Amino acid sequence: MKTIKYYGLLLLLLCSSAATQAQLKTDGQFVKVNSWQSLLDLAKKEHKMIFIDSYFVGCHPCKQMDDEVFPLSDVIQQMKENFVSVKIDFMVEELGKALQVKYAVTGFPTFLILDENGQLVSRFSGYQEADVFQKRLAEAKVKAKKGELMTGFSGKLEVAHPEFYTQMFSARKPMVPQDMVNYLAQNKDVLKEEQAVPFLMMKSINPEWNAYFLEHYAEFESKYGQDLASGKRAAIINSRLKGIGGKVDAQAFEAFLKTVRPYYSDASWPYAKLDIAEGYYYNLHKDHKSFFKYAAANFNDDSNKVRYMAMYLNQPKVDEEEKQLFAKWMKLVVTADATYEVLNTASSIMMAQKDVQQAKIYAGWGLKKAAALKKSDRYFKEILEQSK
Repeated sequence: MKTIKYYGLLLLLLCSSAATQAQLKTDGQFVKVNSWQSLLDLAKKEHKMIFIDSYFVGCHPCKQMDDEVFPLSDVIQQMKENFVSVKIDFMVEELGKALQVKYAVTGFPTFLILDENGQLVSRFSGYQEADVFQKRLAEAKVKAKKGELMTGFSGKLEVAHPEFYTQMFSARKPMVPQDMVNYLAQNKDVLKEEQAVPFLMMKSINPEWNAYFLEHYAEFESKYGQDLASGKRAAIINSRLKGIGGKVDAQAFEAFLKTVRPYYSDASWPYAKLDIAEGYYYNLHKDHKSFFKYAAANFNDDSNKVRYMAMYLNQPKVDEEEKQLFAKWMKLVVTADATYEVLNTASSIMMAQKDVQQAKIYAGWGLKKAAALKKSDRYFKEILEQSK
């Protein structure tokens, strides 16, 4: 998944509501609206959910979505049947600027899915291959039917956020922890939208408030979604890793994991444990080999981690042992359900290691994935041809 991060932006200008009439123009599965209210009115009229593609001109993964995913007939049909879909430039359009502040959007593209009343149902970011993208749309529809909404966000556009938060977008001014501490001292209901969104956006405040967040994590995630809450949790946990010691200590790391285990659900723990190990072995201590050994012993199905770590294998300091340890872990993780890009990467690595049989397996899966996504299959065919 590829996402472009853009942290400080433009003036918070709020769009008018019922007084402004809709100006609709059909453009494929997307329509154009000139206000928040006109978007809500159209969704209610058509009894459809709302899909918002937040982008800006020059965003590469945004263009990838436009070129590779949105034009596919199956995607068009799914979106037209179930959603009122809009593309909004969050850098230029006033509605986009207001939505960016309301939903704390800092990565592009970010996709917001709401019910017809304007209540947020799902939020995810970055380039999504078509099959994954369609799955996320379908999941959002199921959630809406079950009433599984992010109830922390109100359905209204106007929210009385503190000035130091809005200035992060309008004046590109970073938030200061002490400003947040002072603000929270006067506004006790931290789970309320006005306080919660800035609170979630500031990754670390002080030990007291960090502990408070971890203790109430489930409530924040339920109300504001995993996309916002998990980033703050990861930042706090990773900051605590520095307290383990100055050198790699596997026993101390396992003891640390026990202290943070209560902050994760059973479903999220296998992924969190490996993320924390990445922070400890790979990032903090630059001990890549220990991380790959740990990853192989504690693997999960997150092949995206394989994808981005593979980019560093060609660095001069990477020796053959490290490449082999990476490949051992990769073979446990990558399946036929992996993304097109992961299968491309995995095929290439196996060919480089002269594991022709495994490369053929990945290339075979890649051919099927390429056909399903209507993407080029040339590289996979070349591998199969070379391995005859």
